[in-house]
Amino acid sequence: MRTDPDLAADAARGSDSAFAELVRRHQARVRGMSRRLTASSGDADDIAQATFLTAWQKIGTYAGGTFAAWICTICYREFLQVRRRQKQEIEFDETAEIIPFDRSQADPTGDRMDLSRALAKLPEAQRICVTLCVAASLSHREAAEATGWPLGTIKSHVTRGVAALRKHLAATEVA
Repeated sequence: MRTDPDLAADAARGSDSAFAELVRRHQARVRGMSRRLTASSGDADDIAQATFLTAWQKIGTYAGGTFAAWICTICYREFLQVRRRQKQEIEFDETAEIIPFDRSQADPTGDRMDLSRALAKLPEAQRICVTLCVAASLSHREAAEATGWPLGTIKSHVTRGVAALRKHLAATEVA
């Protein structure tokens, strides 16, 4: 079985089949990561697709290390791009009608909470760090390289985020 660095080197030389194998190996990780970073599965699929497109375009810049960390870094950066675009598109409409939220219709199972909803309750920095380190299986150092944040910040966000998830899930009897 060929290693990721070998496949990346072949892909950099133009091998479509080598890159296709890298996509096959890492698509579940990238899609899972993008779904946990966003609240929308449509955005998540777009981010995953953009991640692999960017990876194909920049495969020659892969300089070793774990390929998973490299591709997750690209995924995180694509997420940031989507988030920046969305913030620019959001405008407050003062004439909009406010519709009250009816919890009984939105959540027919009562107060049960799944992992996705628990993740969504975390502050963004904690959600990002938990997603990178727990869901995408990156080391703390790899997550720090992906985000550009200090290693200690990553560690504290992961620790606090995991503790908050446990608390949320235990309170709803899901854990």
